[in-house]
Amino acid sequence: MPDLEVVAKIEDLVKNTEPTIATEIMAYVKVAQDYQKKAEKVYEILTSGKLVKPKMSSRKTIAVSENTAIVSGWDSLNLKWQKTIAEQLHLSLKQDESQVKEFYQAHQTEFAQYGYQTRTWELDPEEEPGKHYRSHAEKQISVIKPSPAIGISRAMCEEDCYPYFHALAQMRKQNLVVADPEGVWVFYNNDRVKLFRRIKTT
Repeated sequence: MPDLEVVAKIEDLVKNTEPTIATEIMAYVKVAQDYQKKAEKVYEILTSGKLVKPKMSSRKTIAVSENTAIVSGWDSLNLKWQKTIAEQLHLSLKQDESQVKEFYQAHQTEFAQYGYQTRTWELDPEEEPGKHYRSHAEKQISVIKPSPAIGISRAMCEEDCYPYFHALAQMRKQNLVVADPEGVWVFYNNDRVKLFRRIKTT
């Protein structure tokens, strides 16, 4: 796993990068930031209980890419949530455990080549190690709606999602950008990882 390079300015995410690639990545950054705002809006709608009941647990994470939003977890979607988000934000709210599981099984060897194996959790079923961490919204959307730009409603899981995206960028030979409330991550397809962390104001 490479050392994470934390940068002070957002433009430093592409410092010393070939100009054409830098321009492409900064475009992904802007898109990912827009998706991040949408993810927060989905979270706000589903947890407030004002527009749709029953309200979603505040422990959930939302990921957005293109016209799709993902709720973290398995088997926790509600038809009322899907209808409301489609009407209010024109996003398709999804979860797909079988698709995500099949993806991991199909690419397990490739992930291992880049040093990644899904972490296990103490409450995982004995026959399905890694089930909990596979349910993270940012991982689900990378499979269900593959895109170079993703936005999520809470800080990215560094213990498992960070090494996952590091490996995925190299597997797909594609630079990936993930924006969360705390900053923007760039996973280069050549093993580098950079993070612009927002300065918190009081």
